[in-house]
Amino acid sequence: MKSFKINLMDLIALILLVFSFFIPFLANSLKVNGEVLLMLINCYLIGYLSYLISFMETKKVLLMAIPLILFSGFLIFFMRDFKFVFEKQRLHDLLYVITNLYDVIFVVICFFVIEIVLSRIVGGKASLGFGVAALILYYVMQNSDIIPFDFYYKDLLVYFFFFVMAARIKPAVKFNNFLLFLGLLFLAGEIYLYIYLNYYPGFYLSTIILTYLILKQSLDVECVNRQRYLFFAYLYPYKVIYVLLKSAINASPFAITIIAVLSTFIIGEFLYKIKVKFLDYLFIGIH
Repeated sequence: MKSFKINLMDLIALILLVFSFFIPFLANSLKVNGEVLLMLINCYLIGYLSYLISFMETKKVLLMAIPLILFSGFLIFFMRDFKFVFEKQRLHDLLYVITNLYDVIFVVICFFVIEIVLSRIVGGKASLGFGVAALILYYVMQNSDIIPFDFYYKDLLVYFFFFVMAARIKPAVKFNNFLLFLGLLFLAGEIYLYIYLNYYPGFYLSTIILTYLILKQSLDVECVNRQRYLFFAYLYPYKVIYVLLKSAINASPFAITIIAVLSTFIIGEFLYKIKVKFLDYLFIGIH
């Protein structure tokens, strides 16, 4: 029997990404705010992708963006019955695809470019300072009226912090038990405040600590394992598969999600086994 090595960092990312597809159906049953849960998941996924990117050459990061361009373009024209005419509506379609289907990877690519610019202008440590400032600004906006303005996409402030934080994490062999205890303690306190006092400060600090620990303990970062490959399969092809299934079959959103998840798994496993470099970069983004 063949065996394969499980990387905790990649496995958690895969589980969280697939779980995020079912949040609209499970949020009420779990008695949690779906948007809050999705934000916490996105924080880990953005940190995870940033950590992977920090070990890549720039050209490989650009190759990772190929499926984003390919699938986004396909979906835009699919939504308009493949009428190859530029209209103002195309821009609205592009915004819809990016914000609803490929928001996580699009944000990561944008942050990658922004972080490069900031690092060259003010240095790497200063760009981390911008990330911390963004997190503080988010907390102030969520919990006070000190700042007289607000904006819809303020979650990006937290996401940017996770991106710059994860990009600077260095692998460590020794596990930090104190940080684990602190993270679990924070998590227990935050859950208590949410369930019994109905208080949510806008973000959970425990997410920062636990994400940091998980990423830091992942040593074999540059090796593309099965879990990571499947993660990128669900990050990219899944969205197209879901849209195609939704337009082709008359079924409930939950049933379509199940079929799309299983179909993506089969396709991802097939591509992983044949390991064709051209197809990998075209459809998955990594090889």
